[in-house]
Amino acid sequence: MEKSNKLISFIKRNAVYIVVALCILAVGLTVTFSLLANDRKSITVETPIVNDTPVDETPVVPDIPVDKPVEEIIEFMLPVANYTSIEHYSDTMVFNSTLKRYSAHKATDFIAPEGSKVYCVWNGKVESIENTLLQGVSITVDHGNGLKTVYNSLADGDTVKVGQTLKKGDVIGEVSATNRQESFKSAHLHFEVVENGNSIDPIKYMVLEEK
Repeated sequence: MEKSNKLISFIKRNAVYIVVALCILAVGLTVTFSLLANDRKSITVETPIVNDTPVDETPVVPDIPVDKPVEEIIEFMLPVANYTSIEHYSDTMVFNSTLKRYSAHKATDFIAPEGSKVYCVWNGKVESIENTLLQGVSITVDHGNGLKTVYNSLADGDTVKVGQTLKKGDVIGEVSATNRQESFKSAHLHFEVVENGNSIDPIKYMVLEEK
């Protein structure tokens, strides 16, 4: 009984100190727990999310419209304006009254007065000028892409020069009767069209009017 009284007396005498000590202890415990909580947070490691989908790093090139080449439509003008009649192209045998034999006539003949102007039917360049005893004067014009025209039975070959650039409608000579293989026709233009080395019907590139 005496010990209990002494304890109570001790507590009463030191109550203020005991309360202060308990407050200090409480504050210390609070700080300690806070530090421990922060340490736990600081060591938390977040696992990064990995995307396994491969990334296409090919640069994107915008579609650029490409202009398609425009196909040129070739339409010959008539090589002789004032012709009086026509003898048409034929790849079958026809009778040649001058040579008295049958042969293919792979050209179109424009019968016209001697001295009539002969025109270049399309843009091109003079490839050759020839003058032979039987065929007379011939001028070949190269129009490119394997297309050529031949003007035969001309008066002479002095109007143009080899290598000269011609435009559609340029005068290249005059109608005459220098082609002795067709002398029965008198003055005319013997007009040939050659495509990739083969003689073809000129009507493919021009419109003929019968007279």
